[in-house]
Amino acid sequence: MKSTGRREFLVGAGGSAMALPWLEVKADSKPTVPPPLRFASFYSPMGFVRDHFFPEDGSNEFLSMPTLRPLKRVGDKVTLITGLARVNVRGTDVHNQASSCYLSSQDPHGELKSPYPMDRTLDHLIADEVSHRTPIRSLELNCNSFKDLKESIYLDNISWYGPEHVATSMKDPRRVYQRLFTTRNSDQDITDLVLEDAANFRLDLGQRDRHKLDEYFESVREIERQIERLNGYYSKHEKPRIKKPDDGPMTRGEYIRLMAQLLAVAFQSNLTHVATFMLAPERWGSPQTYHELEFTKSHHGLTHGQSNQVVKDFLVQVDHFYVSMFAEFLEQLESVSEGDATLLDSSIVTLGSGLGDGEHHTMNDLPIVMAGSANGRLRTGGVFDCPSNTPLANLWLLQAQLMGADLHRFADSTGPLEGLLA
Repeated sequence: MKSTGRREFLVGAGGSAMALPWLEVKADSKPTVPPPLRFASFYSPMGFVRDHFFPEDGSNEFLSMPTLRPLKRVGDKVTLITGLARVNVRGTDVHNQASSCYLSSQDPHGELKSPYPMDRTLDHLIADEVSHRTPIRSLELNCNSFKDLKESIYLDNISWYGPEHVATSMKDPRRVYQRLFTTRNSDQDITDLVLEDAANFRLDLGQRDRHKLDEYFESVREIERQIERLNGYYSKHEKPRIKKPDDGPMTRGEYIRLMAQLLAVAFQSNLTHVATFMLAPERWGSPQTYHELEFTKSHHGLTHGQSNQVVKDFLVQVDHFYVSMFAEFLEQLESVSEGDATLLDSSIVTLGSGLGDGEHHTMNDLPIVMAGSANGRLRTGGVFDCPSNTPLANLWLLQAQLMGADLHRFADSTGPLEGLLA
């Protein structure tokens, strides 16, 4: 029998090709190339209630903790990492820092180009290395259903091309669906028309504004490039069968679940290998309706009322709810076979928060859970204790290296967390 490669294709009578998922190989044949690695960073706002998240010192039974119990079905592929911390610039808004700097953690003693210690975030450094493999460079998803735009962009985005240059997240499942599965056949390049109209306007701008305008148009141009790559991709591959989202009302859980399903399909279909996913904005003044929990509360307000047991109980339910949503996503990846392993095995998926404690605004002892073994290169299924105040950037550096980035230092890192390697 001829050896089976990474993927096979079925070619129809009309010449169209359909990409098959990773195929099981017969006993006398082995796949020659491992599945491509996928990277996803999930963000949960304002930390977690600590005594429901972290086990007692020395205990490896993290799956028995109330907040982490939803992870039990994939517990052998999950690692709780303790002792991580990130930089905190005093005198600036702690919540803005928590989210906008979560994936960059730039050295605050360096030359900052922003009020916050932000830089090009981990997801884009990884996308720089792997985006040639997929039609879509990266996905930035955000389950923020609020319509009142009174809060800052720093609270609503964890993905940044660079200081003050946000990679705006998508919040509407219909828009995500369109990005993944809709192509455009047009002889007219919209971006070219806009650039042509803006040429004279640009002449009147100062250098800083010109730079900002160039950044904006580069972001738009990247979307155009993705559409072109999708046109080429779908000329050879059948589109995944997933129902197009409608504009009907959804519960909080349905909303997050649908966004996660779209991401899982994007990974399975190799439409992208890099994504960020905010389960909610870092802080929002308006109360959030948690339909499945049958209450409407301000998550931020709950974090500052933990001394009251009734309030704390509400907050624990919110924490448990978000971990449950994350666990469902992991289970989706685990259900997809790729050779002798699963899609989860060929992924690096992290759930974390930029605050260790939402009540006291600490940025040490961050709640970080990592899932997937990066094709067997990572140890999973237990607790990995780091020395106190180990830079979070050490974890990001390891993940970047596993994803193929030629980095020896990232932000304030002191070295990769090599103890996590199998």
